[in-house]
Amino acid sequence: MQPTNNSTIRSFTISEKKNIAMQWSQSNVKMQVFCDNHGITVSMLKNWRKQFATPAKVPRRKHFIQLTPSKASIPDIALPFAEMVSLSGNRIIFHSAVNTDMLKELLNSK
Repeated sequence: MQPTNNSTIRSFTISEKKNIAMQWSQSNVKMQVFCDNHGITVSMLKNWRKQFATPAKVPRRKHFIQLTPSKASIPDIALPFAEMVSLSGNRIIFHSAVNTDMLKELLNSK
């Protein structure tokens, strides 16, 4: 009596691989759960992401720190308009108003 193998090997088209990799990067699901739901392995998804240069997930807003301004003891003229501090410690100080497009560009630049 030969053992039976009920599992079948499924092949994916390049388009399907790209689509699945992009779906994961835009989802809020952990990689293992996503792979289980799509019937693929984590290593398959990692290889597809690397193969098609699919970006990693964008960090959720939970990584942002709420800032509470405090009144400084020096004249308002010397105060910067705004300051941005990244998680890596890099600081950007704005001495005048900046539009939202500029801020978006700075946040999205690498």
